[in-house]
Amino acid sequence: MESKNKRDRILVIRWSLYILVLLLAAALQSTPGFFSWGEWKVFWILGVCVAVSVQENEFSGALFSVLGGMLWDLTAGRTVGSFTLMLLFVGFFCSVLVQLYLKRAYINIFLLNVGAGLVVVSLDFLFGYLMTGYPNPLQRYVQILMPEVVVSAVLALVTMRIIHSIATRYSLP
Repeated sequence: MESKNKRDRILVIRWSLYILVLLLAAALQSTPGFFSWGEWKVFWILGVCVAVSVQENEFSGALFSVLGGMLWDLTAGRTVGSFTLMLLFVGFFCSVLVQLYLKRAYINIFLLNVGAGLVVVSLDFLFGYLMTGYPNPLQRYVQILMPEVVVSAVLALVTMRIIHSIATRYSLP
């Protein structure tokens, strides 16, 4: 009985810390002018969702990414559910890719963040800019959104290190 209580306590602590990091990432991402260079800004929530998806199984990674997507929808002021759906699939596929094909190496995490960033940014660009008729959409995509993806992927390595330390410190026996 005590081992079950200890296991439950470890899981509650680990997931509470994950959620705390996600809330901090949402605060950093939605703070105007913080970690932004010109029109570039960092997608902190995406990095946290990919990091947790890499550390956990596909179901947990997808559900955590849904929570991250809801926070992103809430802080971005976009169509409700768009980031939630995108991050659901990103979290699931990142977790499956790491479980079946990739190691948890930093280059793989970087490439997963670039791929996830490209998917999220491209879909948001399609529905948020291209279809609504903004002027010079290709220029915005190349000069602003692509560098945002790369900068976010580089800074997501720091997030991955934090999530990895939480996962190893509070791993199940």
